[in-house]
Amino acid sequence: MRTVNLPHAILLAAVIVRLIFSLGVTRGIQNIAPETEVTDGYHRIAENLLSGHGYREVPEHPPTLKRPPAYVIFLYLVFKVAGVNYVAVQIAQALLGALSCWILYRLARSLHSEELGLVAAGMFAVYPSAVEYSARLYAENLYFPVFLGLAYFLCRAAREGSWRQGLAAGALWGVSILTRGTLLLLPIFLAVVLLLMRRRVPVGRGLLRCSAVAALGAILVVGPWTIRNYTVAREIIPVSTWGWAPFYHGIQVSKRMLAWDDLRKVDKEAEERRHEIVVQRLYAGDRAKAWESPAEYVRHERVARDLVLEEIRSDPLGYLARGVAGVPFAWFQTLGPAKRVVSLILHIPLMVLFVLGVRRWRRQSAEGFAFAAPALLMILFVNLFQAFVFPFVRYMSPAVGLSFLFSGLPLMAWARRVGEAKRPHSGLQRGAHGGGAARSGPRGRSGGREGSRRRR
Repeated sequence: MRTVNLPHAILLAAVIVRLIFSLGVTRGIQNIAPETEVTDGYHRIAENLLSGHGYREVPEHPPTLKRPPAYVIFLYLVFKVAGVNYVAVQIAQALLGALSCWILYRLARSLHSEELGLVAAGMFAVYPSAVEYSARLYAENLYFPVFLGLAYFLCRAAREGSWRQGLAAGALWGVSILTRGTLLLLPIFLAVVLLLMRRRVPVGRGLLRCSAVAALGAILVVGPWTIRNYTVAREIIPVSTWGWAPFYHGIQVSKRMLAWDDLRKVDKEAEERRHEIVVQRLYAGDRAKAWESPAEYVRHERVARDLVLEEIRSDPLGYLARGVAGVPFAWFQTLGPAKRVVSLILHIPLMVLFVLGVRRWRRQSAEGFAFAAPALLMILFVNLFQAFVFPFVRYMSPAVGLSFLFSGLPLMAWARRVGEAKRPHSGLQRGAHGGGAARSGPRGRSGGREGSRRRR
């Protein structure tokens, strides 16, 4: 009888679950086409690229500096192969989900065990947020495998100190910020934490040895896009001009965290207010001038930066308090109040499992835990960043997916306890029928000895 290949079964399950949700639930039951939703507009840029209009959100507007290119390139490649076909996009995104499972499996297996790899990959295969996003046009679909791949190569570089792993980590860090700019300051965070903890986490030396070649990998990836931005706007813009604006929106949303409002309305009002301030400050109310050239995107971003700094200066203690409260809120906060309840029920247990898993791994193996430190620091960095910038589970979800590397440990321990609780009883039954206890595991053999002592 042929045995089931569990890793392959998990990858297949990840694809099937995502296709059922995308094509059966979203398009079928809910009758929702993702291309008609109001999302971040990456697909419109990809369509304009394909039709020859260039890298623009709207054909009549100048080339945009607002959206980073990685997810746009992914959509463009799908359109090149299948035409402007959003079912094909959903299928491709389901495959990205399977790729994420595979990377997480390889990461957990290399750091701990085959068992943890299967548990972590299995959790991600059915992780509801990742399944939902696969049906929609969000950059997170590409960000999941890129984020997990970065963690994989960082952990390998920490363990091996190999320049190849460092180069791959640097390149993936570059791809990550061309997908979503969350990890822009991650290298600084890693360097500072590992230097402060160099006696407790000596594995940091491996990462520091790879830092130069990692920087080269990042430059090779990000450099061409930065040159493009300079050519278009005559300004040095490493990635995009969309950083301070969502920060401003996040501050407005965080003010209403405890009120349990419909935060979609808060976010929309913040966007309208910010744009109105831009028009008034820069163009004296003339909206037509807001899209005269690519350089206007830079000017818009400077106004957004000023608005953020004004908000923080006006209430620094309130901003700090909201940031601290945002640490747990980032694990489940959504913009819709009904979905927030579902997200709370799902993600708070995942957060608890993550904390328990970190403690368990640290107690089990200090050396193994040290090699997993880069992945842990990535999770903590994203959690802190989102808490103070925009507490929102969608932006936190890649770190939640990586947290399964640790969350799987308590689940494994629980499964073992359940199995061991059943094993002695079955061992005694087999022993009563002719020495079956000798074929059982260690606990079964112990149970057999106890039975023989009772008989004597």
